[in-house]
Amino acid sequence: MVVTTGNGLGIRASGWWLMPTLVSNYRSDVRSPLSLLRHYSKFRRVLFGEGLAMAGEAAFGIALAWLIIQETGSIIALAGVLLAQAIPRGTLLLLGGALTDRYSPGRVMFLCHVVRAAAMAMVAFLAFTSAVELWHLYILAAITGTASAFFAPASEAVLPRLLPENRLPQGNAIQGAVAQASFIAGPMIGGLLTGWGGAGTAIAVNAVALGIAALTSLNIPRGPLESESGGARQVIREIGLGLQHAGRSHEVRIVLLIISAATLSYSGLFAIGLPMLANSLSDSPLALSILVSGWGLGQLLGTLAAAVTGLPRRWGLLIIGMTLVEGIAFASLGQTGEPWVAAAILATVGVGVAYSTDVALPTFIQTRTPRHLLGRVSSVLALPRVILEPVSIALLGLVLAGSLQWGFIAAAVPVLAAGLLLSFDQKARGLTSDGT
Repeated sequence: MVVTTGNGLGIRASGWWLMPTLVSNYRSDVRSPLSLLRHYSKFRRVLFGEGLAMAGEAAFGIALAWLIIQETGSIIALAGVLLAQAIPRGTLLLLGGALTDRYSPGRVMFLCHVVRAAAMAMVAFLAFTSAVELWHLYILAAITGTASAFFAPASEAVLPRLLPENRLPQGNAIQGAVAQASFIAGPMIGGLLTGWGGAGTAIAVNAVALGIAALTSLNIPRGPLESESGGARQVIREIGLGLQHAGRSHEVRIVLLIISAATLSYSGLFAIGLPMLANSLSDSPLALSILVSGWGLGQLLGTLAAAVTGLPRRWGLLIIGMTLVEGIAFASLGQTGEPWVAAAILATVGVGVAYSTDVALPTFIQTRTPRHLLGRVSSVLALPRVILEPVSIALLGLVLAGSLQWGFIAAAVPVLAAGLLLSFDQKARGLTSDGT
């Protein structure tokens, strides 16, 4: 639902869009999204590199989870490694945004790609030589989590440097399609590589993909954007103002509840629950790939459906209904006995989530938030993901260590509770996607 900043499975690890500004080199003969690839060579090169990186990260997520489970058999070990990644990513995210404002996003992305590629190459070497130990993976997780804290805000500021303002929607569409395709193909590639040559092979491939992405990121223009920048104190002050607005707006509080519940349910479920479920269903890493790719396929179909049919006006009823469906689906996942059945459940939920939330939620926020507060409110809405992701991983890890079935029931509780609570809220039921 809202798990969009990489977790252990590489889910939506990056997205480089959404900071409109004017960019030169506008060409009036660009009419379709695909024509951007012909007319804007720098955009094409960066898109290619970031697509490889996203697929590589998704493949790495499969290899990492499988390596830990196979080597230790401990859900606590997997949770610990993922926490080592999530904690620095969350605590350093605001600093990453401040540094992105001061320096070129392209430079920040280049350095993050290089650091992650070097760390991946080292761990791949240790895996090939059968010398990898759990503490190595803790260090790798801390390095990648730290790099992600700087990479995420930098990547969000890139697209306006590559395309003119009136081509940003088309660029976003292409980028979204590449991200979804990477999320579908990456886990399958990771499962195949891990099954064929071991986890070290998938990790090495990710190192190469990140190295290529570092080279293509050199195509990002490095001149300053014509927008206000500030240090960490300014960022914190803006978040404080956004918190004040959230405290006064019942609608923003509703969205915060939805995001908080989704983060508690999804983060631990995808980072720990699905690897444990796949391990219980099959001895092959392809089982985990099938589950994650099933979700990605559903997300892609839901996004396309929203683009074709448009969004229903009564978004409140839709999101309440989908939240309840998610809870029921998560509880049922722990009872499945075949990977394909679990993948079908995930794909079905993925369609509804992409349709009701991934497309409708940004529209709702943009239409219901005063323009001068939009950035600050967006920062506030990101806080639950930063704070609650480690909590979800830790708590669900403890429950899954005792029982797989009860672990998935526990993952369903936050979204079920939020759905039930909102169903009795008249304002929540009356929310519309267009703000009218």
